[in-house]
Amino acid sequence: MTYSYKAIIFDCDGVIVDTENISNNILKSMLSQYGLELDDETLHAKFTGFTNQENLANAEKLLGRALPENFYEDYRKQFHTIIAANLEPIHGVRNLLRKITTPIAMATNARRKEMNFKLDKIQLSERFATRFCVDDVENGKPAPDLYLKAAKALNVDPKDCLVIEDSIAGIMAGKAAGMRVLAFSETIDAKIQAAAGATECFNTMEELEGLLGL
Repeated sequence: MTYSYKAIIFDCDGVIVDTENISNNILKSMLSQYGLELDDETLHAKFTGFTNQENLANAEKLLGRALPENFYEDYRKQFHTIIAANLEPIHGVRNLLRKITTPIAMATNARRKEMNFKLDKIQLSERFATRFCVDDVENGKPAPDLYLKAAKALNVDPKDCLVIEDSIAGIMAGKAAGMRVLAFSETIDAKIQAAAGATECFNTMEELEGLLGL
């Protein structure tokens, strides 16, 4: 099926840049040291795509006690060390973006400094001139605020926007905004994404090109 749309709003992590596997692996390893073993289903359902503050709260809830004060800072240091050396765009993203002629924007639960660093690193800052992060809204994903803000900036009705997401939180946010969500299923189970509200799932950026009629 080919979808009609007037604008496309992209998530960042796990859709444009390959960071979510890095983040999840670090988080999984660090939490294991404190006795919290996470399987992939729990990791994707409760941690992937949520803000760092929500992830810490979820981890402490599952663990049943508070994490050390330096936990978040240690996580950030490990994460930034790895992405500074190894960050790459998702395979096929550059070609996809070259083909899109309709307005696009980015809406991410990352902080502004992290969002800008990632886009600068992969040299896509200019392509996502319209971009919003969790600092720009009262409520991050799974609330719809980020996607509604992006649609308003593009001057496009939410119902005419397509969202490109992967995480459960992001899919829920797009759906809550009244948008159709196409979910990238390279890492996360398509059945879980569909249950969260994804309109359709795809496995490669080349497959997404077909869904977008490019």
